[in-house]
Amino acid sequence: MSRKILGLDIRSDAVSAVLLRSGIREIHIEAYAYVPTLDQKKLDQKDLDQKSLDQKELDQKDIESGIVSALETITKKIDTTGSICIASFPADRISYRNIQVPFKEQKKIRRILPFELEATLPFQVEDIVIDFSAVKLPDNKDRTDIVAVAVEKSGLKSYLKTLASFNIEPEIVSFGGCPAALCLAKLADIPEHALFVDIDKEKSVLFALVSGQIALVRSFSINFGNPSALSETKSLCVNIERTLCAFEEIFGFDFQPNEVLITGCGPDSSIRKDDMAKMLGLPVKQVDLVSDTSLMIKTPVTWKPEQMNNAFSLAILKTEGIDVLSFRKGQFAAKKYIAEHKKSLIKTGIFTGLVLILIFFNIFVDSYSMEKKAAGLNQQITDLFKTTFPDVKKIVDPLHQMQVKIKDMQKGSLLPGETETNILVIDILNDISNLISKKIDVEFTRLVIGAESVLVTGDTDTFNSVDDIKSSLELAELFKKVTISSADIDRSENRVRFKLKVQL
Repeated sequence: MSRKILGLDIRSDAVSAVLLRSGIREIHIEAYAYVPTLDQKKLDQKDLDQKSLDQKELDQKDIESGIVSALETITKKIDTTGSICIASFPADRISYRNIQVPFKEQKKIRRILPFELEATLPFQVEDIVIDFSAVKLPDNKDRTDIVAVAVEKSGLKSYLKTLASFNIEPEIVSFGGCPAALCLAKLADIPEHALFVDIDKEKSVLFALVSGQIALVRSFSINFGNPSALSETKSLCVNIERTLCAFEEIFGFDFQPNEVLITGCGPDSSIRKDDMAKMLGLPVKQVDLVSDTSLMIKTPVTWKPEQMNNAFSLAILKTEGIDVLSFRKGQFAAKKYIAEHKKSLIKTGIFTGLVLILIFFNIFVDSYSMEKKAAGLNQQITDLFKTTFPDVKKIVDPLHQMQVKIKDMQKGSLLPGETETNILVIDILNDISNLISKKIDVEFTRLVIGAESVLVTGDTDTFNSVDDIKSSLELAELFKKVTISSADIDRSENRVRFKLKVQL
């Protein structure tokens, strides 16, 4: 049975969506869309007289209205009805922390994590939603390294409310870049140590990948469009180098990435890739999750990986069963199917119960009707038996008794007496009629059939005809022996009267 999975990647500057149809044998891209939100801002002209639109620091309300407008466009273009949604929250609104704890039990880590993070976060612990993943690194047998992420409840609540207004209820809410990083780490052939950078127009998120795990996450601005600052590519590379230094300090071992993987819709990606390679001294590769992973999925002609990678990876998380950091925790946990559809299930249960009652009632009525009809037929059989065989007083099984009586009557149609051959009278008459030639002038006057013999009396024209009749009857298989008992001339009629005895 196929299912629809919607990957919905929401960012400050764009919203992208990919709808996959996952079946038993194959996965294919059913629909996709990429809608920028910057072009949909309703900014006054007076706000643009000193800075360009790209340079403008966008107000949060403008961002939210742009996201709403983009979602309207996407839901008109893509039929999301009946789909499972996996969504992402803007990465620049997430707090990232790396901590170490002296135990490995997941439940214990989850209990103490808020207290460990409280001193390092700019919010109250009760105002945030936290998730974490444990990282298995060399030489950490006595401790557990943890990547923790946190988001404000107010922002997450507003985000989910916006999606709910479009009848979208995401099963998982991760953050931008994280699903793509995990898909690369789990499904692509990449070096054991690598960097993945998700680059937007103003923000970037960096992921350090170690042995198929996300070991560190950092988000930073790239000073886009500011001529007085470093170029955006140089700014990005400086932040990457700082993050590498922080990685070594946090984990205590020399992390040397072999490759930098990039995606996103930042400007001039081809030029930026070459510049980054020169500045970092590492090979830099533009990611295409469809072709770089082991997934056999055909992409549409107009597919742009830099726009669709993140939304695509969100949908793939579900099909490939990859666990991801998610903020659907506690009061924001996705409603269980039973709880969400409780009323519908109750109605369906009542309707099903009524249908079953009607079915059983119908079966009961049919059974009663059939039993009544069978009883009537049995009574008719009994009445017919009594009428046909009034001498029988004891009736136990009228049908069986009638069958026995009919067999006895059939035996009575045979020759009287006990005979092993069970010769029928009709067979005797048939042989006499067929064996005697039609040319013989003969008239039979009497035929007496016994248990073991037949007496034939008649008259014919000559004595030779009597001999011919005898010879003809001897050819019959039913007759053992034919004897002329008498043959006399009737002078009054000038005919020969004869008697033949036939043994059976």
